Amino acid sequence: MEELVANAAHLGFEKPVILIADNSTAVTGALNAMRSATDRLRPRFEFVYVLPSGSKGVALLEAAGYKVYQVPFVEISKRVRNLVLYPFMLLLNGWRLARIARREEASALHMNDFYNLTGVVARALTALPLITHVRFLPQTQVQPLARTWRWLAEHVAQRVVCVSQAVYGYFSPLPRVRVIADPIPEQEKYPPANLAPRADGTVRMLYLSNYIPGKGQNFALEAFKAAYAQDSRLRLRFMGGDMGLEKNRDFKAQLAAAVADAGLGEVVTFGGFEADVEAVIKQADIVLNFSESESFSLTCLDALFFGTPLIASDCGGPAELFEHGRSGFLVPNRDVPAMASAMLRLAADLPLRQQFAEAGRAFVRNKFSPEATYLRLGELYDEVLRKRVK
Repeated sequence: MEELVANAAHLGFEKPVILIADNSTAVTGALNAMRSATDRLRPRFEFVYVLPSGSKGVALLEAAGYKVYQVPFVEISKRVRNLVLYPFMLLLNGWRLARIARREEASALHMNDFYNLTGVVARALTALPLITHVRFLPQTQVQPLARTWRWLAEHVAQRVVCVSQAVYGYFSPLPRVRVIADPIPEQEKYPPANLAPRADGTVRMLYLSNYIPGKGQNFALEAFKAAYAQDSRLRLRFMGGDMGLEKNRDFKAQLAAAVADAGLGEVVTFGGFEADVEAVIKQADIVLNFSESESFSLTCLDALFFGTPLIASDCGGPAELFEHGRSGFLVPNRDVPAMASAMLRLAADLPLRQQFAEAGRAFVRNKFSPEATYLRLGELYDEVLRKRVK
């Protein structure tokens, strides 16, 4: 199947254009996951991205050679002004998306966000096939909205792509609704992580996530306090961006204040956004992810792929990425004592860390093969394009 992808560019046919709209104002896991798939499908398809005006993802995609348009997408929010503007901006941005699709002679629309309804408007204006990607757990959203989005996806989109079984469980078992996981990285730039004991005796844990309420850094900090009281070798580093949002900056400030109040400033540190995910993961002894809700978790997938032992919360998608007790620890959601216990156990057991690293690497390479991920997405594109021709 990979040979088909590699040889498609030599068949002499013009590649179909897939227009991908993504709501990411910063470099997010959703955007990275989509780009990871499209990078590998470029021999067969031409991809054009549409991002929010001023998105930090624009430079990333343009540097990779993609054409990128910017549209002032507006999301539903509690702000009165945004609520009033939303219906008008939805129609206007749907028209803009349709105009871009016509300009690029697109063959299909792919919305990389369940809640971005501009694709529904653009489909009505162009009759192009619509693919809706669901990258968060609808079960955790405001249900009147989530049920509306689900109905539109099931009745308007030609295909609905769920990133995990956890997401799929929210939808009706329709043929158009599929599970296609995000792909693992193509390769490693650095040697496998060195899990040997450190010269200073410390055990370094990494929390790699943007500073967003609900991403679990607060649970990690509380669990670390309890674990550190029993094992002073432990260290914790938070890394991530704030996406330019005040509420995220406030959340990070609250975490920093809690660290200072606990007198842990020497052992708990904070870093910003890091583009070289592989490097920081391989510099850690343990990766933590205690999010309250994850549809998949690219961070967990990366930790497993790069071979750093993982402790994750049972919050949706992460449970599908590894085997508890064999290639990582899965702890109950929001259970701080269980998180602290897992930290202590894994920090104290080097052979277990090495076992988890080896088993995790093998598990994700087997489960998330090209045939199960981006090649399956390519087949889905082929399906909707064939139906369009008919």
